[in-house]
Amino acid sequence: MSNVYEGLTPKEADDVLRGRIGSIIFETLLEAQGMGRKAWDDRDISNWSYYVSGIIAVAIENRRNGAP
Repeated sequence: MSNVYEGLTPKEADDVLRGRIGSIIFETLLEAQGMGRKAWDDRDISNWSYYVSGIIAVAIENRRNGAP
């Protein structure tokens, strides 16, 4: 499997990382926006935020591992 950052300049790789993090946040906000009141009230916000931060941490770690 090739590295998504392969052949990119450091700035380009950082831009890819920012785009990935932006996509994660966008999807999370979109999911929250689509929830009904009961679903929102039943959501474990601390668990959800931990899950999202974990996804972001993986994106950052992948960037560090593939740093140009």
